[in-house]
Amino acid sequence: MPILDIQRRGQQIGRIRIGQQVATASGKMRPAKLDTFRFTTQSQYGADAIATLYGGVVREWNGEFEVITEKSEIGVTVPPRDQIVSQWYEMWNKGGCMRRCDSQIEQISGNPCLCPHANDPDDLNQVEDAAKERARLAGMNPPRACKVVTRISVMIPDLPGLGVFRLDTGSYYAAVEIGDAAAIMQVARDRGVFLPALLRIEQRKRVAGGTTKNFPVPVLEVTSTFREIASGALNAGGITAQLPPAPNEPRRALTSGRPTPAAPTAPVESAPAQPPVTSQQIADLAVAATSREEIEALAEKAKADCPDEDLVCIGDDTYEELGPFLRTRWRALSPEGRDEA
Repeated sequence: MPILDIQRRGQQIGRIRIGQQVATASGKMRPAKLDTFRFTTQSQYGADAIATLYGGVVREWNGEFEVITEKSEIGVTVPPRDQIVSQWYEMWNKGGCMRRCDSQIEQISGNPCLCPHANDPDDLNQVEDAAKERARLAGMNPPRACKVVTRISVMIPDLPGLGVFRLDTGSYYAAVEIGDAAAIMQVARDRGVFLPALLRIEQRKRVAGGTTKNFPVPVLEVTSTFREIASGALNAGGITAQLPPAPNEPRRALTSGRPTPAAPTAPVESAPAQPPVTSQQIADLAVAATSREEIEALAEKAKADCPDEDLVCIGDDTYEELGPFLRTRWRALSPEGRDEA
């Protein structure tokens, strides 16, 4: 596809929010935090699907539709595109974005940043002190400094549409913590992998000056390990392995995480190489087996790619090492091919 910058951005089909505007006694509006996710979208069909999947009531809102759901955690997929996570310091007013900077250069004017920032970006104490002072100035009316804005775009495979939902947050903690997952997401993006993840609202508290402040922080938790991504195990599992569990479904068992071996050079007349089998596939076949011979054949097949200590799901969110499970299953089958009582 020649227009790569357009193809990679993806259509934004809605927003995910963790707050709303509520009326005060004077009739003015003020922001209020939520304990569950709030969706807004221009699609009534999409809003109906959100309410069905996550609970809540569809309401009209500013020419769109909104649903305050009953969920504080949802399964999402991080697509292999650019602009999945963006972070800027920004100052807005009714006329739009007045400043956007990276703590060093203001992007709109090209001039140096006007907000407080650490003289030494590697000094964590300086960085945190500058962030607190910037937040204090940004909270003034009118604001006198930029505030951090983190934007996260994710796909939700259980909702209609192939675009992304975007969540914006001004949380300092979200801005810092999302960086921990940045390296993993970059590796996955380079490999063209969709990352399964959980998006959740985590309630935090901070004690300062004798006052306890409770506040929500959006957290994007990648549920695949770095080994699964780097070794190619996530690729080998196919697109289904790259999806988060459906609502109310437990997480699927991990694969072995071993790299997929390169196909050996073979004469033209040789048979094509067979794809490696996963530990979970072996376990699923063992559950359905009706004879000890089948179990023995599965054990032989597992020798090359499935170590005995691999964890497999054997039902009801129960996990067991593959080797002991196969041996237990073999003993449970009588020589005649029936499960022993």
